[in-house]
Amino acid sequence: MNKIININLAGQAISIDEKAYQTLKKYLEILDQHFRNTESAEEILQDIESRIAELFEANIKDGHSFIDQKAVDEAIELMGNPSEMGYAEEETTYEHTEYSGGKKLFRDSEDKVIGGVCSGLAAYLDLDTSIVRLLAIVLVIFAGIGIVPYIILWIVLPETKTAQDRYRMRGETPDIDRIAKRIRNEAENVATNIKKNDSLNGIVQSIVDVFAKLIKWVGKLFGSAVLIALIIGGVAITTFFIFGMTDHATVNINGSMMSLPQVFESALLTKFFLLSLLLIMIIPVGALIYLLISFIFNIPNYRFNLKAIFASWLLCLAIFIGISIYGASQFRFEEWEDFKYELNEVNTI
Repeated sequence: MNKIININLAGQAISIDEKAYQTLKKYLEILDQHFRNTESAEEILQDIESRIAELFEANIKDGHSFIDQKAVDEAIELMGNPSEMGYAEEETTYEHTEYSGGKKLFRDSEDKVIGGVCSGLAAYLDLDTSIVRLLAIVLVIFAGIGIVPYIILWIVLPETKTAQDRYRMRGETPDIDRIAKRIRNEAENVATNIKKNDSLNGIVQSIVDVFAKLIKWVGKLFGSAVLIALIIGGVAITTFFIFGMTDHATVNINGSMMSLPQVFESALLTKFFLLSLLLIMIIPVGALIYLLISFIFNIPNYRFNLKAIFASWLLCLAIFIGISIYGASQFRFEEWEDFKYELNEVNTI
């Protein structure tokens, strides 16, 4: 039985198995030897530790109470095995490694002016972020389009939360060679990049600042209108169905009180039928209302479980179909025909 110890990795408190800790410690020591005489060595090692810490954090969020040997081995395999790197700086090669799962479209949380949509599209399409932002502004000003698609993408696209999300956004593998290359390039080219992008970024930023509040205001105004309509519709639908589940449901049509017939001969079957139909309509409406409230009032929706909601909706759909098939022979055609006749009579008055 191994001890569980607490360590500080890149500023995060991590509970780790003692044996796994020894493996991790040895791995980091080898990395330290490898990059010791390298320019920006401290930044490289800090970034590597941060990436490993994020991998461990994701592992704990998956339900593990501590980091075991398997988690450490998986992190080392993903980051790169030091034994395959050698120790000579000049022997290290840097190749572009594509993420095996392909690119995924995200909103970039680290480079956003409003919602990070433009920066996420730029990363996905391998374009400069300023160009995408400038193009979006041009579309809004001269073509009158762009605001609605932006708002839709803002709501639909997930935001990058971890280093893995940011690498997936670009279709890259977060290995040691890539981290080292990126940090070296940033250190060597920082002055050049500032001069190159300063002018364009300054122009784009000034234009974006003017329209940022406007786009947010328009988006929230549009979302508020949709939210109100959904709430009113949802309440009306729910009231109607709950009212229809009562044993002697009646409706007032043009001043005349009319009794609603049951769908099936069995009152209980009718109630289950109406309840499942109600849930089929209310579940997606409720999910959309929740997303709109999160968007309008800036409430994090990280607890929103789309898979669970979709599974619940499928279950209600299956129950609805099953009841419909089972109760087909019990459908009260005559009563509904009489109801339609009475309804026509009332409407002609």
